[in-house]
Amino acid sequence: MDENPNRIRELRLAKGWSQQRLADEVGCSKMQVSGLERGKPKLDQDWMRRLAGPLGVTPADLLPVEDNPRALTEEEWALIQQFRAGDDRGRDELQRVADVLLPFRGSPVDNGRDAA
Repeated sequence: MDENPNRIRELRLAKGWSQQRLADEVGCSKMQVSGLERGKPKLDQDWMRRLAGPLGVTPADLLPVEDNPRALTEEEWALIQQFRAGDDRGRDELQRVADVLLPFRGSPVDNGRDAA
């Protein structure tokens, strides 16, 4: 079995939550959370949907990073949050800045993500 079959434990600890707190939020037992963190049972779509909301992530974010090539870094996520929080004018200005800067970034770095 994988040492880290998913990111449930990592994300739970990042929130400062105990297994019991996550279990209470999700409506299951602490033993179920413990098992899910260890990959027993395997994380299915139902569990991913149940866990994602309380952890403040998307279901795909529960997958190990190597299984989710579209996973965002904290820096990328912060930028997206700032973009979403902006008004129409601010988002438009940010888009124009990105359009100007991106062609000058040099050769693209292959980090397993699709080019935007």
